[in-house]
Amino acid sequence: MADTNLPNYPSKGGRKKLDEEWLQALHRQGLAAFISDVISTPAELDRAIAEFNQGQFWHCHETLEAIWLPEKYPLRLFYHGLIKAAVGLLHLERRNRHGALVKLGDATYTLAPFSPQFMGAGIADLIKVVEHRLVCLESGSDTDWLAVENLPAVQLQILA
Repeated sequence: MADTNLPNYPSKGGRKKLDEEWLQALHRQGLAAFISDVISTPAELDRAIAEFNQGQFWHCHETLEAIWLPEKYPLRLFYHGLIKAAVGLLHLERRNRHGALVKLGDATYTLAPFSPQFMGAGIADLIKVVEHRLVCLESGSDTDWLAVENLPAVQLQILA
């Protein structure tokens, strides 16, 4: 296990700073340095993935939030990364370019330590399709919304 003095749960008002400290540690040392046990997949995650794949991004966000809030680090970052992806895709649906750029960018950074797969979910593939959308959005201030909307639906693959 990694040698870290980082708390396993954020204090009131200190979540964003602690999230960033944990993410830096995960990017530097890798997930295996912090998680050595087999992690069971909660039923709520299966439900959230089904909602995500059906394009029900708001419902997915709500389902994930229920398991994210009480979870300890570093696992809580996995759930939070999925929440950010769902919220970013919701912003994309609503043609909120700035919101989509911010949340999808945050999602790729947050989920990277959990790639290529985690808890049976294909994280590398999710990051790849999200990054493709980011490229479309970053191409200039005149986003071709029709081209973005005609991209294949984002699916969070379940891996065996």
